[in-house]
Amino acid sequence: MAVGAMTTDRLRVYFARVKGVYRELFNMAHAICGNYELAEYAVQRALLTCFLRSGRLKSRVGFQENLRAAVRRESVEQVLLIGDAELNWDGFREDAIDGAQGDLVLSMASGESSDARRLLVLRYGCALRIGQIARVLRMPPKQVRAALDRFERRARKRFPARERGRVDARIAGSARVWLAQHTGGVPDTGTVYRSFEAEVMETGGGGPRLSRIFAAVLTGILAILCAGIFWVTMVLLQPPEMEEPKEPAAQIDVQPEAVQEAQPTAQPEAAQPGARPKATGGGSGTYFDLLN
Repeated sequence: MAVGAMTTDRLRVYFARVKGVYRELFNMAHAICGNYELAEYAVQRALLTCFLRSGRLKSRVGFQENLRAAVRRESVEQVLLIGDAELNWDGFREDAIDGAQGDLVLSMASGESSDARRLLVLRYGCALRIGQIARVLRMPPKQVRAALDRFERRARKRFPARERGRVDARIAGSARVWLAQHTGGVPDTGTVYRSFEAEVMETGGGGPRLSRIFAAVLTGILAILCAGIFWVTMVLLQPPEMEEPKEPAAQIDVQPEAVQEAQPTAQPEAAQPGARPKATGGGSGTYFDLLN
C-alpha cells in the first residue's frame, strides 16, 4: 500500500512537469506519424520511458529535451513499423492558430501541399535529420533537400534584408510556435493522465523496482570481478616451489697415471738360483763383501 502511494505521488509530480509541454509533444508525434492513434501511442510510450528514468534529470530544460528526444524516437519507430496507417495530418497552416495571421512563414506554408508542410515541420519543428525525413515520408533524400532549399529561397526573398542571413532560424521558430500552440486533435490531459497511471501501475511501480534490480545485478557483477582479482593476486604472490637438490654421485678417487708410476713397489724381486744377494745400502760391507 505504501509503495502504491509512493508511486502515485511520483506520478503526480512527474505529470505536473509533463503537462506544460504535452501539447507540443503530441503535435510532434502527430506530424511524424501522420496518424492520430499512432501519435497517441508513441507519446504514451515515450512518457513511460522517461518516467522510469525521471530521477536522473533534475533541471527543467534537461527534462523537456529528454521528453522531446523520446517522442521523436518512439514516433519514428512506430511509423517505420506500421507504414500503412491512414494519414490524417493537415497542420502547419496560418488559420490553425489564433493570432498567427502575421507570421510570414505560416503564411507561405499555407500555400504548400500537406506533404510539403509536413516536411517543413519534421525538419524545422521536430528537428529530424534529412535521412530520417526521407524514411518517414518515403522520399529520396535528394528530393527532401531540394524541397527544403526551395522553401528557404522563397522565404529569403520575402524576409527583410536584416533577417535574410538566418532564414532557417526564423522557419524553425515559427514551426516550434505552431507545435506548442496548435490545439486541434490534442487529447485531454486528464484522460491521458488516467491512462498513463493505469499503465504505470501495471508495470509494478516503475523506477524503484527497476533500480533495485539493476543494483542487484551490478552488485553481483562487482562481487565476481573482485573475487577474480583476489584469486589472480594470490596466485601471483605465491612463492614458486623449490626443487629438492639431488644427492651427488659417489666420487672415485682415481690417481693420475704419473703418480702411480712414481710410487715404489713394495714386493722385492725374486732371487735367482745361484745369484748372490745384492747389497741394499751403503756404509760398511756385509759378510758376503768380506768374503769377496
